[in-house]
Amino acid sequence: MSIWSDQRRADRAADREQARLDLDAAAARRSKARAEADGRVEKRRAERETSRTRRRNTRKARRAELAGWASEHTVELLVYPLAVVCAGMAIPAMAYYGFQLYGGVTGVALPALSELGAWAFALAVLVSRRRTPDRPTRWLTVGIVVFAGVGAALNFAHGATSRGPVAGLVMAVVSVAGVGAHQLAVAAPPRSRAERAAARHARLAARRVERARRLAIRRAVVELAADGGATLVYAPGRYTPHRRRLMPAVVPGLPVDVVDGWDAGLAELVAGAGPDGPVEPSGADLAAPTPADPTNGADLRKRDDESGGESGGVATLDPPVPDQPTGKRRVRNSRPIDPQARRKLTPDEALDAARRYARGNGRRVTADGLRAALGVSAKTARELRDKVNTELFGDGS
Repeated sequence: MSIWSDQRRADRAADREQARLDLDAAAARRSKARAEADGRVEKRRAERETSRTRRRNTRKARRAELAGWASEHTVELLVYPLAVVCAGMAIPAMAYYGFQLYGGVTGVALPALSELGAWAFALAVLVSRRRTPDRPTRWLTVGIVVFAGVGAALNFAHGATSRGPVAGLVMAVVSVAGVGAHQLAVAAPPRSRAERAAARHARLAARRVERARRLAIRRAVVELAADGGATLVYAPGRYTPHRRRLMPAVVPGLPVDVVDGWDAGLAELVAGAGPDGPVEPSGADLAAPTPADPTNGADLRKRDDESGGESGGVATLDPPVPDQPTGKRRVRNSRPIDPQARRKLTPDEALDAARRYARGNGRRVTADGLRAALGVSAKTARELRDKVNTELFGDGS
């Protein structure tokens, strides 16, 4: 009996424990469900707050963008309402006038000519200046003037025929006021003094460059290829446009390229050596002294005396130098004579030297100057003068 009672007590205790565990599990499930529900509610609230913040930021950015655009286009916001008001007054009046003038509905399209024509050219000028600033808009401006004049004339005719000249004048002013304000304030806004000066300087530089290019093309030499193709060959250098030709110019402070000995001699000639001394050929050292000529006038006279005056000694290339220089041309005693200077120039060498001499002086050459600088004959000097002046300066004199 005792054992059965103990078993029943144990079973009841186990049942109570199981019931307690079930209650705890149910409470845990309810708590978890409430937590999950609260989490979902909090998530939805966070999503709504995020969406609200995003929309608020978007509206704020749009307002800032609109404010920036309005600040940049303040003039347009002031001018275009004026144009809309003028169009609202002129278009119905011209439509009514066209209906009366044409006697039908086709006359209603008259404002397309009197009002919209000038606006079409005005907007074309604006677009052209913003997209391609370098493109001229002269003819578009002429179109604005023409169509605005036509519109003003039609509005004046309408007002004058219906209510008198004063009404016609008012209608004409209303017709062109909008497009005129647009052209003055939007299409061609006023510029500062610095901007006007920069634009003026740019135009002057462009005109000078264009003029120099035309003169260079006029002076260019045509090089023909074997297949008949033609190429213009230009003479590089520094020039100044002068009337119908380019004059060689020297820029102070810029170095002058010395190509060879001839250029060095000509540079020394221009710098102050003068056209008295000879010009050394290519490869000659202008500063190095040269040995004196062992044959002089005394030796020649001595040999002539010994031979009785009938036969001389060894023939020399140049006549002996006189003891006392005569005339205006004098030989510098401080500069030794270079035997290479006595070498006769070929025609090509003489022509090249004459060209360099003319470029170095920057002006037309003379026959006397070429004779003194190159040591050529009078006939050769005249031929070189004509060729060089014609080639470089477009003048044969």
